[in-house]
Amino acid sequence: MSISRRSFMKGVAGAAATTAASTLLTSNAVNAASAIPAKGEVRNILLITADQLSRHGIGGYGNTEVKTPTIDSLIAKGTKFNSAYTAYPLCGPSRASFWTGRLPHQNGVHGNNSPNIPSTMPTLGQLFSDAGYDAVHFGKQHDFGSLKGFECAEQIEIEMEATAAFPVNYDSREDIYAEQKSVEFLAKKHDKPFIMAVDFNNPHNICGWVGAFAGEHGDIPGIGPLPPLRNNFENLDDITNRPKSIQYLCCGHHRMHQASHWNDLNYRQYLAAYYHYTKMADDSITKVLNALAKSDAADNTLIVFFSDHGDAMGSHRQVTKMNFFYEEATNVPFVMTGPGIPSGGDNTDLVSLCDLLPTLCDYAGIETPVGLYGRSVLPLVAGETPSDWRDAVVSQWYTSRETTIEPSRMYRTKTHKYTVYQEEGAEELFDLSNDPGERQNLANDPAHSVLLAEYRDKFINYTHEYIDPFKTQAVSIDPQWRAHKPGYPNHAGDCSLEAYLKEKAAKLAAEGKTGHS
Repeated sequence: MSISRRSFMKGVAGAAATTAASTLLTSNAVNAASAIPAKGEVRNILLITADQLSRHGIGGYGNTEVKTPTIDSLIAKGTKFNSAYTAYPLCGPSRASFWTGRLPHQNGVHGNNSPNIPSTMPTLGQLFSDAGYDAVHFGKQHDFGSLKGFECAEQIEIEMEATAAFPVNYDSREDIYAEQKSVEFLAKKHDKPFIMAVDFNNPHNICGWVGAFAGEHGDIPGIGPLPPLRNNFENLDDITNRPKSIQYLCCGHHRMHQASHWNDLNYRQYLAAYYHYTKMADDSITKVLNALAKSDAADNTLIVFFSDHGDAMGSHRQVTKMNFFYEEATNVPFVMTGPGIPSGGDNTDLVSLCDLLPTLCDYAGIETPVGLYGRSVLPLVAGETPSDWRDAVVSQWYTSRETTIEPSRMYRTKTHKYTVYQEEGAEELFDLSNDPGERQNLANDPAHSVLLAEYRDKFINYTHEYIDPFKTQAVSIDPQWRAHKPGYPNHAGDCSLEAYLKEKAAKLAAEGKTGHS
């Protein structure tokens, strides 16, 4: 059975409208080369990003509570990666990593107040622009120079209606403008190939929602049915069995500070809101794909969908994202669909968002820069795992905005996850085969000392191979942020990031400016 790319795109739009992908393509056997355009053939590339969207918060990845019909259609008609991970569970450093193919310690972006990447460092936009592509970007940037080479549209807020249960802020309002500019670009005639990146903020609006509903509260009129809590809402071990950065997350992160005294009802409300903003992102993606289906690029465009990092989703009684590496926050969606990409593909190999740049270079026949952590996933798309494919994937943390400096790392294999924090050398070890919810930290259990030693060695070998300076990074935490009894419900007073944001707001007010938090 054959089907044109235009018909395929109409199928995606139709599935989104009916919330069911009823025109699923038959998966055909391919090899790595078949996903790459033939010599002389040029294809367009459409990158779609949803900010703060966990793989665990998508229907096509198994979540039955959320409505994501368009994303689900892309998954059904393409190849999804189940074990894709962010290089850093925070917006700016993650973005700098996937636009450069390098880990944060390699590109220098180590927080949301970081210096820009080196001006000589190759970027995805620059590589494709130099190769003759029209490189355009719409939506959220937050890139620290890593969008170099893309022609970036402004981030403009457009007013929109919202209910009291689901308030909107700049995140949702900027998404409207990104939608409009994306549709405009696709509607015009394209005289040369393009690489188009659309970065939607949502479901990042959940951060503002936490601020709007800070503290313990009762029913929220108009919020509708509430989903159940996730099965790892409660850990099996005590909070004191986790690193201090986890025990005192409420003292470093203003969103966790705002949610520290929430009850179970409030966490269910949080999940309802998260799914609401996720559906808003799905609706935005629908508009872009509908425009692509009507465009002159409908028959020859590769679509790649992913997120910069995930969201805690209430697991472990946590919200949003910060210096923790649990699956909900680090495991992200990564989907490819289009010419040469098998439909119904379901890959379990370990993938990093750093793989984006080398994958697209491989796809387009552009020379890949040397020294990258990332590598092309096209062989995986074809079902051919290279013998030297990575057996672990890493994620990093240093700081958010220098209010606390808490260097830490994640080293994740197919079966286990090891994390280590410089503060007191605290560690976590999870058996993901038997404890996928990461409810029991095994690092402090003498019965697992041999396994722990094995993972320590593996991690040290990684730091040597990639010259990761983790062991030399110093901790900087004011004792006041470790003062109360461990655990979020015991939080009292301010938090370090809240104090920073108040100081920043006061400074901006004095200068007559405004800012995002």
